[in-house]
Amino acid sequence: MDASSDVTVQVRLPQALLLDNGVTLEGAGPALLRAFVVSLYRRDRISSGKAARLLGVDRLAFIRMLEEEGIPYLDYTSAELDDELSALAQWRDQ
Repeated sequence: MDASSDVTVQVRLPQALLLDNGVTLEGAGPALLRAFVVSLYRRDRISSGKAARLLGVDRLAFIRMLEEEGIPYLDYTSAELDDELSALAQWRDQ
C-alpha cells in the first residue's frame, strides 16, 4: 500500500457519545482524525510538522490546537531542560 494514499475507516460509536459532546455526524470524522493525530504526536510517533500536514494546517495552527487541548508543545524534563540550557550557555561563550 502506498504510504501517501488515504483509507476510509469505519468506527462504530454510540450516538449519545456524539450528541452529549456536541459533535455532529459530519464533525465526527475530523474530530477523530484530530484526536488520533494529536495522540500520535504526544507519544512522539510523529513530528509537529507531520501532524500539521495530516490535519491540513500549518505548524502554528497545530501548536494552537495543542494549546487548546492543554498539551505543551515543548515538554522537557528538568534534566533535559538543564542539558539544553548548558548547551546554549556553551554556544554563547564560544
